[in-house]
Amino acid sequence: MGQVAFRPPPSRLELIRLRRQLVLFQRMKKTLEDARNSTIQRIRALIPDLERLRREIADGFVEVATNFKIAIAKTGIDRVENIAELTPKTVKVELVNRGTHTGLEVSNYVTYPTYSLATEAAELDVALVKMRELLKKLVEFAEKETLFYTLLRRVREYQRMINSIDYVIIPRIRENMQYIRLALEEGEREEFIRRKIITSRI
Repeated sequence: MGQVAFRPPPSRLELIRLRRQLVLFQRMKKTLEDARNSTIQRIRALIPDLERLRREIADGFVEVATNFKIAIAKTGIDRVENIAELTPKTVKVELVNRGTHTGLEVSNYVTYPTYSLATEAAELDVALVKMRELLKKLVEFAEKETLFYTLLRRVREYQRMINSIDYVIIPRIRENMQYIRLALEEGEREEFIRRKIITSRI
């Protein structure tokens, strides 16, 4: 058996209540649309930064790889591996409040060489300095990309709520309002006919 649709009591008070509901949900829809549009603007503002960081990171890795190859050619792979063993391989990463979102803060990474600049290939130092710069850019990119997808999910959630109001809630309210109007009109017609009959019998 099909589910019977709920019908509100056909009264003028109920009609007034539904009108107020309709106005309330229309305002809610406008608020959600404003929030969605504002979030879309934030997403659009992030895109150029993400594209710039992606290019800089890709170019940076090419530069690092090129300098490492030259350093290995000059000093040998064994020497470079020995230096790598002496270099700390971990950093401290903390979550920080950026005001509008949560970000990452990297600290405790070594900013000084663990080898003699006089005896090693200059390209090795260039590569390591560039890697430190790239670490900051990678963290910034990860932070902005995470924010991008968080905002994207928020836009989808806003749109889901807007669609629910547009295609489910408001049509149901309008349908119930129409049902009450028709029921009240029918009641008025019946009352009019009843009075006419009573008047004709007097």
